[in-house]
Amino acid sequence: MKFLLDLLFRVVQLFTEPYFLVFLAIVIIALLKRKNKGKNLRIGVGIFAVLMIIFIGNGFLGKLTSRYLQENYVSTVVSKKTAPQNPVIVVLGGGVVDFEHTEKLHTLSYSRMVTAYQLYHEYRQNNLPCKIVISGKGRGHKSEAELFSENFKSMGVAEADIIKEDKSMNTYENAKYSSKILKQLAPSDVYLVTSGFHMKRSVALFRTFGLNPVPQASDFIDTEITVFPNSYNAAFTFVMLKEVLGIWQVQLYNSLGLNG
Repeated sequence: MKFLLDLLFRVVQLFTEPYFLVFLAIVIIALLKRKNKGKNLRIGVGIFAVLMIIFIGNGFLGKLTSRYLQENYVSTVVSKKTAPQNPVIVVLGGGVVDFEHTEKLHTLSYSRMVTAYQLYHEYRQNNLPCKIVISGKGRGHKSEAELFSENFKSMGVAEADIIKEDKSMNTYENAKYSSKILKQLAPSDVYLVTSGFHMKRSVALFRTFGLNPVPQASDFIDTEITVFPNSYNAAFTFVMLKEVLGIWQVQLYNSLGLNG
């Protein structure tokens, strides 16, 4: 059942992609014309596709989605001076880029790294212990966890404070494998560091595995409302719509007992 639902959600995701909508509209119009179906129906399909592309590309839908995904994480502030004594920071990988046979962390990863380091540094300044769990394997030769670890150490994080979770390939596995490590560490608090648009789904998955992390959003994305659709708005709206579908997927799977 889970396999079929996974497949269904992947198909639904295609309908948030403007290029797919254009392709689908052209195919439907061509088929209708070939079968000599009504001209009005073909025009209707074309108008619907154009309106969807405008709605996705002019930034309006992106604004709504951005607010839904991120508004709860904008003003999250934690006082480290009064915080419990055994915190753990979990950083989710943002991908690996292989450029000219050199593997580097994706741009998203660096904002997550900075946010995690700031948290860690404030604890250490107050002589409080703090661990960082880096979660992510990625699809490169080197894991995201290893690349993060190298960067953290160059920033001054003690190797003994770094724990690498280098098996997970997606957010569900980030939560699953990290939760096993966290239950062994028994931290007083868990801080979850990832991008703002990715936080709602990440928190939901960590809660699925019995954790209640404190969200620490590292970056935010938004669209700009424009008269004419543009690729910037379309790209970020597509990313955020996929996240919304992912949240619905988590909620459905939890209700059916398919997660965990």
